[in-house]
Amino acid sequence: MRRKNRTHLALGLMLMAVIAGTCTVVYQSGSKNVPNEKEFVLNEGDSIDEAMKTEEKETTEENRNSETQNPESKDPETQDVNTSQVEGERVMEEETEEPEEAENTDEAEQNIETQIKEEESVETQTEAVQSIPEVNFTESSLMQWPVEGQVLLDYNMDHTIYFPTLNEYRYSPAIAVGAGVGTPVLAVANGKVVSVVNNEETGLTMTVDLGNGYQAVYGQLKDTAFEPESYMEAGATLGYVSEPTKYYSKEGSNLYFAMTKDGVSVDPLEYLP
Repeated sequence: MRRKNRTHLALGLMLMAVIAGTCTVVYQSGSKNVPNEKEFVLNEGDSIDEAMKTEEKETTEENRNSETQNPESKDPETQDVNTSQVEGERVMEEETEEPEEAENTDEAEQNIETQIKEEESVETQTEAVQSIPEVNFTESSLMQWPVEGQVLLDYNMDHTIYFPTLNEYRYSPAIAVGAGVGTPVLAVANGKVVSVVNNEETGLTMTVDLGNGYQAVYGQLKDTAFEPESYMEAGATLGYVSEPTKYYSKEGSNLYFAMTKDGVSVDPLEYLP
């Protein structure tokens, strides 16, 4: 009986030791897991806090940047006022731009008109330069007859000739070529008009510079379209035969035609074909 009791007691002690050991192990395992869970919970909470703080920080920075760029956005009323001002300024700018565009358009049109006028002026000047004939009469040059007709009075500066109307003999520095009233008078060569004057003896008289000291004198004209400083080409109609003056009444209507070289009379027949 005593051995059995001892055996039971030993077994009971061993069982208690095993149970105690098992509890100890379980307790230790439980104590280790609990801190880990707490640590995980703490870590997860810290991450959430950090994420929230980061998000709040980013939001704050964005608000600050927005406020920096748009300082008037803090106050809604101020923002509305500023928005109205901006819209008003835009309207004023648009209204201001329209007259500027109109002014720019007017200026552009004026510039175009000015440019066109300048180009036309240049073209006119170019045409004028191109239309100016060469005035270069020489001793070997030949003229064309100013009118077709009979020579009524010949050139003669060596001897006197008879003038029927004057009924006297006198030197003749020109020729008188018979032609009907209204007959076109043609330029004998290229030239530049020196003068157009009324003369008692030769009526309306035109003097034309032929170049190189030569000049042609046309008398008893009418209806001339040329003025001093104007140019004419050979063969141009410079006027028409007029009624004769009292100095040539018996000779009848005619063209008075003379030539000079350096102011000295020369025989025009020497230069006519």
